[in-house]
Amino acid sequence: MAYSAIAADQVKTTETMVADSDIAVSTNQSYPFTLYIGDDLTGVTNPIKSIHFTTSGVYTGGGTITFMIDGDGATSKTFTLPNVGATPTPFEIDYKDSSNKINPSSAGSYSYSLNFNPSGVPGVTIYGLGIKMSETHRYKPPSCAGMPIYGDLISAIFDSTGSADGAGYNSVMWKGVLGGPGLNQGHVRFQFAAADDSAGPWTYIGGATCSSGDWFDPGASDTAVELLGTGINAETCRLAWNNKRYFRYKIRICSDDCVVAGTYTPTVDDVIVSWAP
Repeated sequence: MAYSAIAADQVKTTETMVADSDIAVSTNQSYPFTLYIGDDLTGVTNPIKSIHFTTSGVYTGGGTITFMIDGDGATSKTFTLPNVGATPTPFEIDYKDSSNKINPSSAGSYSYSLNFNPSGVPGVTIYGLGIKMSETHRYKPPSCAGMPIYGDLISAIFDSTGSADGAGYNSVMWKGVLGGPGLNQGHVRFQFAAADDSAGPWTYIGGATCSSGDWFDPGASDTAVELLGTGINAETCRLAWNNKRYFRYKIRICSDDCVVAGTYTPTVDDVIVSWAP
């Protein structure tokens, strides 16, 4: 996941990782994802300017790839990949939500599903698949009253190992800057979840207590925090996600201390999870 702001006339672009797979993909897939908008859209007519999904990887064979949002046929669009036989060939596709299926009119978290269907003859097999969504919207600048207390975002589902054995998850850190003139205001916190199945269930826990009400807080950018609780709670963390194949994280970006509102907000450019097979 990446989150960045364009400081230009009330326009912002967010980038969200929708899918990431280290195993071959050759059949129809459904990837759930969440779009978070924390800005004030009050009084803004048609705030969403554009939604683009950039898909990249390497493929063999040939055929078509069809994209669709939330099973809505109006959003369906098919792209053709030439037959390259057994030669691994890089590709990149830009799919646009031209039907405005994703069109929130107020701040909040919105859940969608992207259908990704490789098919045709002889068929397409994709390796190193990655799908990133870029969303651009217009918004109302914050007043002197300050920023929202916090905003939450849930990541895409990541396949850590491509095998049922799963992985061991070690730490998480973020790259970016804290808010304010001194780049020292606000907090960036995480909860973590893992599952044996890509459908979940997803239980997000964190912090020293490894509970749903607690969070891992690295304190600063480029600082790794271990995905462990303390004392007997360390076992709670270990049982919750070690040796699980799939993982997700929830990120909370706070303008101050996550309890009261601040004047500025951190900017998160990237999130890095350390794991071992």
